[in-house]
Amino acid sequence: MGMHKKHKILFNFDKVNSVNRIWLYLLILVGVIFLTYNSSLKNNFQQEWDDQWMLLENPILFYPSWDAIGRSFLTFYHSQYSPLNQLYYIGINSMAGFDSFAFHLGSVVIHMINAILVYFLVAGMVKIIKSDIRRAKVMSISLMIALIFAIHPLQVESVAWISASKVVLYTTFTLAGLLSYISYKNHKSYLYLGMAFLCYVASLMVKEQAIIFPLNLVLIDFLYRAYDKVHLGQSVWKEKVPFFILALGYWYWSAQNSVGVFEPEIFYPWYDRIVFGSYSLIVYLFRFFVPVNLSHFYAYPMLSGESIPLYYYGYLVMALLFVGYLFDLYRSKKWIPLFGLLFFVINILLVLHILPVPRGAVTADRYMYLSVVGLSGWTMWQCGHWYAQINSAKPMSRLMIKLVPVMVLAYLCGFMVQSNTISRKWKDSETLKKDVKTHLYYMTAQKPDGDRD
Repeated sequence: MGMHKKHKILFNFDKVNSVNRIWLYLLILVGVIFLTYNSSLKNNFQQEWDDQWMLLENPILFYPSWDAIGRSFLTFYHSQYSPLNQLYYIGINSMAGFDSFAFHLGSVVIHMINAILVYFLVAGMVKIIKSDIRRAKVMSISLMIALIFAIHPLQVESVAWISASKVVLYTTFTLAGLLSYISYKNHKSYLYLGMAFLCYVASLMVKEQAIIFPLNLVLIDFLYRAYDKVHLGQSVWKEKVPFFILALGYWYWSAQNSVGVFEPEIFYPWYDRIVFGSYSLIVYLFRFFVPVNLSHFYAYPMLSGESIPLYYYGYLVMALLFVGYLFDLYRSKKWIPLFGLLFFVINILLVLHILPVPRGAVTADRYMYLSVVGLSGWTMWQCGHWYAQINSAKPMSRLMIKLVPVMVLAYLCGFMVQSNTISRKWKDSETLKKDVKTHLYYMTAQKPDGDRD
């Protein structure tokens, strides 16, 4: 009896330690994000880069009546449907007016919330993969992936640019929806499925990129099936019918409201879009692992109707090799890295030029905001694989193990410094334009035309 009480006390003590550790990790996330993005709090509005029409000249902020707010849920503003984002702007404006600090602080806080949600989402996914894995290891893996998501230089545009608040806000609802869906799979309660659906509805009211949400649910089911948690039977597909119906309805409604908004000359033919899609896929991968020479604008290599540069076809070959790697992972039943890479692909699918959606730039860092989670997961798996190989090698090779924490810390600190530096480039429109000119000069080895801003 006494032995039983002793074990019970030890178990409770261990549980308290786990809870304290979670709070410590979350505080680390919040603190690191503040250190990384504190420079963006001093930035101004982008008077020449969407902030003017989205925020500073938005009629609903000057006349925020209930009638105007109600109409925003039924209409498009500048060909975009984002009533919840406009409501978010109204909330900040009502408290602080047109204070750039308040709007930047809002983006940083939402990014903190997203990093915390990523932490819990990864913890839930890891428990799906191995239910018997030690709690401390689950928390460490979750923290590392959440940290990469939080401070990666690709995230700066979404956080430091006020008009990109749609990106961070839709991601909040998407992550909350995925967490709700995991709870539904674990507890079999339709309440959680309903919460996931409501989160999907909310995310669609922020940004059109959220339409891809049902494919993320299918991907989670795939992981469950891979680890014998559930079979992709008829009931699994039936429960997603409302999600896909909503997606189709939203797509049709958006298409009807976007007719005639864009100029036809910015559309590219399907064969060019395939090459652009391959280019975008490989470039996004490259920028994740080597985030150098990042810019807020990446121009197309030619105008519509002109010949595409021959070297772009090399990206088509690399994209085919990437697809071959995915197939090899599936054939080898390496479900963890496959899940991470598919999560990355699914959440950039709409911006890979497969669909003829006109976009002003061939790529954009903000499109990678959510997909960074998938590539971070793949990176953690690959690093763990290499770590295991080194650990099982000769004693001299094991000396490298002691350097691993130092290398990881240096890598993350490098991300923090770079992200903090990039966020300063968003100080105002003039500073941003100078950065674009520097980027163009670096890419072309030519001084850009001073009249082309």
